[in-house]
Amino acid sequence: MFFRLFKYAVKNILRNKFLSISSVLVLTLLMFFINILVVLHNISFKLIDSINSKLTISLYLKDDYSKNSHDVKTLLLDIKNFSNTINIDYKTKFEVLEDLKKRDPDLVRIIEWDNPLPDTINLSHIKIIEYEWLNEIIEKRSFLLSSTNANSDYISSYKSQYNRIMKVIVILKTLQIGLYFMISLFLLAISIIVYSIIWNFVYHYKDEIYITKLVWWSDAFIHWPFTIQWIMYSSIAFTFSITLFTLLLVNISVIFPDSWYSFNVDNRYMFIFWIEFIIFWILWWFSWYLSSKKYLN
Repeated sequence: MFFRLFKYAVKNILRNKFLSISSVLVLTLLMFFINILVVLHNISFKLIDSINSKLTISLYLKDDYSKNSHDVKTLLLDIKNFSNTINIDYKTKFEVLEDLKKRDPDLVRIIEWDNPLPDTINLSHIKIIEYEWLNEIIEKRSFLLSSTNANSDYISSYKSQYNRIMKVIVILKTLQIGLYFMISLFLLAISIIVYSIIWNFVYHYKDEIYITKLVWWSDAFIHWPFTIQWIMYSSIAFTFSITLFTLLLVNISVIFPDSWYSFNVDNRYMFIFWIEFIIFWILWWFSWYLSSKKYLN
C-alpha cells in the first residue's frame, strides 16, 4: 500500500512541475532566512553581552570604612551570595593611587602628598537582569558610600552611575524586544506563506479529492499522498537551505577569520535546524487541515 501511495505522490509532483519547483524554492528560501535570523540572534546577543561586559559600577567608600569594616564585609558577602558571576575587585586608596600613577603620572605628582582617593569596590560582569536587584542590595548600605546623590559628580556618585547604566540597559532591552518582534513577525509570515502553498495544492487537486470520496476510497489515499509530497518537498528544501547556509558561513569565516561574531555549524545549531524542520511539519498539518476541510466534507 505504501508503494501505491508513494507512486501517487510522485505522480502528483510530476503532474505540475512548476507548482512543485516553486514550492521547493519558496520553502528553501524560508528555511534559509530562518537560519539567517538564527545568525542575527546570535550576533545581537553577543553584541549586547559585549557592551554589557564593559559596564562597571564603582562604589567609593567613606574614609571611616575599610575592607575590614563589618558593614563592608557584609555588603561584599551579600553581593557574592546574590550572584557568583559578578566580579568584585576591592582596592584600597593606595592601590587606587598606584593605578592612577600608571595612567597619569603627572596628576599623581600633584595629589600624592595627600592621597584624597577613597577605598573603591569595582563591580563588573553584571548580567542585565541583575542590575535592579543589585541596586537594592547596595541601597541598603548606601551609608557606606561617599556620595549617593544622583545629581552629584559622575565620578563620586553611585546613583549617577546607576542611572546612566540603566539608560544603556533600556536600549539593550529594546534591542532584544525588537529582535524577538522581528522573529515573531517573520514566523507569522512563514505561516501565511506555507498555508498559501498548501491551499494552492489542495485547490489544484480538489476534483481528485471529490472523486476519491465518491468512489469510497480510504481517506489514506487523500491524506498520505499529500503527506509524502510534503516530506519530499521539505527534505529537498531543508537540504538546499542547509547547504546554502553552510556555504555562507564558510565564506564569512574566510573573509573575517578573526571576527568576534563568526561561528560554526555545531551540534547546537544542527539541533535548531531539525527543530525548524519539525515546525514546518506542524505548519503543514495545520495548513492542510484548514485548507482541505471543506473539500473533505
